[in-house]
Amino acid sequence: MFISMRVRGALPRSDPFLRRARGQGAHRSSSLKLRALLGTSLLVLGCSAVRAEDDNSSDNLTEVVVNATRWDTKLQDVPLHTTIISKEDIEYSPAPTVDQLLRQVPGLLIPGAPFYTTDPTGNNITFRGLSKKVLVLVDGVPIIDPFYTTIQWFRVPLSDIDRVEIVRGGGSAAWGNLAVGGVINIITSRPQNDDGEASFTGASMGTYRASINKDEVINDYLSIALSADTFQSDGYDTNPRAYRQAFWPGAGDSSATGQNVRIGAYFQPTADLSGFFRAGYHVQKQDIGGYAYGANDQKGPDFQGGLTETFDASSHLTATLYGQNVNFTKYNGAGCYVATPYACGAFVSGSGASVAQQTGQVLQYATSYDQNPYLERGASLIYTHGFHGILADAQFGTDYRYISGEDSQQTFRTPTLALPQVLRVQRTNYGAGDQAFYAVFSQIKLRPIDPVEITIAAREDRYQSSNGTATQTDYSNVATPVAGLPQGGAVPSSSKTRFDPSVSLRYQETQNLSFRGSVYEAFRAPGLNNLFRSFGSSSITIANPLLGPETLIGKELGLDWRSDRFSFGATLFQEDVTNVVATYQITPGSPIPAQVLAICGAAYTGVANVFCPGTVSFNTNGQDERSNGVELDAEWQIARHLNLATYLTGTQAYYTSNTTGEPNDTQLPLIPRYVAGGNLTWDALENWTQFVDIRYSSSMTLSNINASPLFRQGGYAVADLSSTYRFGHGFAASVAVQNIFDKSYTDTSASVPQGVTVALPRTISVTLHQKF
Repeated sequence: MFISMRVRGALPRSDPFLRRARGQGAHRSSSLKLRALLGTSLLVLGCSAVRAEDDNSSDNLTEVVVNATRWDTKLQDVPLHTTIISKEDIEYSPAPTVDQLLRQVPGLLIPGAPFYTTDPTGNNITFRGLSKKVLVLVDGVPIIDPFYTTIQWFRVPLSDIDRVEIVRGGGSAAWGNLAVGGVINIITSRPQNDDGEASFTGASMGTYRASINKDEVINDYLSIALSADTFQSDGYDTNPRAYRQAFWPGAGDSSATGQNVRIGAYFQPTADLSGFFRAGYHVQKQDIGGYAYGANDQKGPDFQGGLTETFDASSHLTATLYGQNVNFTKYNGAGCYVATPYACGAFVSGSGASVAQQTGQVLQYATSYDQNPYLERGASLIYTHGFHGILADAQFGTDYRYISGEDSQQTFRTPTLALPQVLRVQRTNYGAGDQAFYAVFSQIKLRPIDPVEITIAAREDRYQSSNGTATQTDYSNVATPVAGLPQGGAVPSSSKTRFDPSVSLRYQETQNLSFRGSVYEAFRAPGLNNLFRSFGSSSITIANPLLGPETLIGKELGLDWRSDRFSFGATLFQEDVTNVVATYQITPGSPIPAQVLAICGAAYTGVANVFCPGTVSFNTNGQDERSNGVELDAEWQIARHLNLATYLTGTQAYYTSNTTGEPNDTQLPLIPRYVAGGNLTWDALENWTQFVDIRYSSSMTLSNINASPLFRQGGYAVADLSSTYRFGHGFAASVAVQNIFDKSYTDTSASVPQGVTVALPRTISVTLHQKF
């Protein structure tokens, strides 16, 4: 678990680790395993508290500044549960990618299958029981896919990261759209001197990573940073071993490659003016499922620039500009057995293909092909001024973000022996549109008395969705495919306005003990994928251009206690989200929305027809949900070279109302009631560090909660370790093992056992790192 901030060079290694976290824990358990973990954690906390009484309590936190609040706030002053992952934490971690690194952060649920083994349109985080409601940034700029609103992990290699800031709770008062469950801000390295770093990792499953970074200080006014990295993995078969042959003919390992190159210039022409400009090019190629047709390819440039004018010691103005272009193409692949009495396209029973069927030839094919070009542009302007007196600081700003994208999809019929691939086009779908966000916001800090700090923020967002198109063209199954008349066309534009306030208070009771509390509102606007993209083959999901935003009202209370050698934090939270975007199935006799009639024909009644065969689903704001819980974590420097961190989280997440037929007051899928874990860092020798991390998750439902029977994953524990030796002269080597005991488990959605995505198996890696 990385719940700490370790500041390199701030103190000698003999001084206490500079760690900081706040968390929540649950005290009820339904299993002996969880009780054991709870007992162990409480014992650690109790022993820590006794030891801490002998220490001189002092605040050894350095001037660590958190940017994820959008206000340069000292770490110890942030009024929300905040976690920092430092550069040193990243170097010691066994995690190979950013998403896997974040799995050890309390309150975050990230799949155990690395992002490069799964479809990028599903790369999401569940934060405090809220899914798809986290804003992920790099240096304050979103790395959210402009079309699917998923996370572009491939653009952020670990080698380029200086630290990661995780702030829980609604952040829309500062950031606007998507900052519902929390904000994750990835801070990249900036030039300090003429240093360079190079690293190479070789790992199981034909995996390697290589990177090089070089900083060059030209003079007092200009610095340059260059970096490049490459990644390749032969991957692994993410389908469960017991079901592979019967259910997944032709499937194999999910593999990937990726490359990133970046150049940055940092300049300060005068004492009062500073700025930077960065540009990069990013490529990811995935082979999902190991099929002959199963590719996800993304590539494109991005840029970011900024200027800061400092007027005096207490005021400055910052302007930022950013953008990206993405070209995303994808094939969804599949395979089938060709054997009597089974032909490609026939139904495979719940028990899978028979032994006789499995002896037949395997025919691989594509079920669909998508072309997704899209772009993003954004800018912000922020003025900050410090005062003396009750009003301590004030900030005023404005934001602009524009996104535009389209999806052209071809859907193919499942081949049979009598149907060559050239005649397989079943339908085409086209969806396109754009969104523009405009916002003004302000934040003020009040210090009415010395121990009390109050932060008040408010933001007005207006966004509009326009230029929307959604069409579908069906092809007849004849010797030469014949296109029918296009269905659909232009769709209505819409605009929404959101006002999101927040109030936070922090009270420093003693030098060691502080209390905090916050109330806030936040929102998530539907993405272009929800508004304009209709897609599917045997079943069809139809977009809804009139979707409204998901909205949240949240509140939390917490306390923090810390000394030189021990820290403890606890938080209670409750998050209520209304108008959650959900998908429901159209049934005969139910009202048919106009958008469905436009695609499926004016005579459509919920029964399959020539335009919409199979099931038809529709997006709606049809659910309200609540997530509440506790987070508890602690850290104890047991000895000069031995550090222990533990945590417990308990989360209840359920629908309070919905129109999609799912039950209320039932724990939602993919959200375990309890998660517990911890890590031990041991400097065995002055230059030799050992790191061990253990994480336990209680059981959870994987299928929809109205499925019968429910499909569940039992409780499981996963352990990782690494050993790093620093030889001197900037050279270091490390050995890491992920999933030491090769635990087979899943934490992704599935309605049947054969449909799960298996998490990363045991993986061994060796890394060589040289500074120059």
